[in-house]
Amino acid sequence: ALPTYLEVGRLLNEHLSGRAVYGKRAIARLAADLGLAPRTLYRARKVHERLPADASSLATLTWSHCRLLVTIDDAERRRRLTSRVVAAGWSVRRLQEHLSTSPSTFSPPPLQAGTYRIIVITDAAGTEVPAFDLGFGIRRPLVLPGKPGKKTRRLLRELVPGDTVESTTDDKGRPALRRVWGQVESRLYVNVARHLRVCSAGTLVLQLDLGFDVVHECRAVLQPPAQQLSRTTLEAAVVSQPLPVLVRSVRLPRRRGYAVDLYHLKDHLNSLWAGTEVRS
Repeated sequence: ALPTYLEVGRLLNEHLSGRAVYGKRAIARLAADLGLAPRTLYRARKVHERLPADASSLATLTWSHCRLLVTIDDAERRRRLTSRVVAAGWSVRRLQEHLSTSPSTFSPPPLQAGTYRIIVITDAAGTEVPAFDLGFGIRRPLVLPGKPGKKTRRLLRELVPGDTVESTTDDKGRPALRRVWGQVESRLYVNVARHLRVCSAGTLVLQLDLGFDVVHECRAVLQPPAQQLSRTTLEAAVVSQPLPVLVRSVRLPRRRGYAVDLYHLKDHLNSLWAGTEVRS
């Protein structure tokens, strides 16, 4: 029942906020005791953090309603939609349809590098362990350079596959992480490129900083509308383009490599460069 999940979220939030330290193994044991997946416990905490503390205001909602509502990052939009769902008695399906078809009236956060999803890898001993997914088939253990602060060390112990984090620094300038909630897909696989080279029409070789001192060189096609730019036009654009640029990469199906969108300041370079060829 929803009240049970809310109470679990409240208690878990207290423990993970410093009154006690639950590591990944402790969370797994607690989940087993409750007959839940570890991921569900973190969702319960998220519901507690993002929805009204007064459980009576959520009395007509189900756990599935709440899981959808907390994917909305903007607090005011989330509050208004929660009130609307309760007042109108929306079903889970109706809420899903609204979230998938209603465009957000809020600007997306600025594009930036350094967001990673947590996945499972098998280490040298044959043990499954969580790791950062850097993209391009590259993974790294959940270790930060230097000596992270207490809060970040605790978060590293709590992370489970499926979580998403952002690389940052704390108030003392130490490497740090923070959780990323909501619609995270557009933030993944965004990297800084400090070198671009044209290899054919609509195709670049990029030198990407994946974070964690990993530099990766890859060949990728440009996303529309720049996928058919002539080599001559593309070379002229690259030569005149200030660096670095931000690159969002996606893996193409059937092992056809990668496609990229390039950004500089507020400009979408794919569109800008394609417009240049049209005018020439």
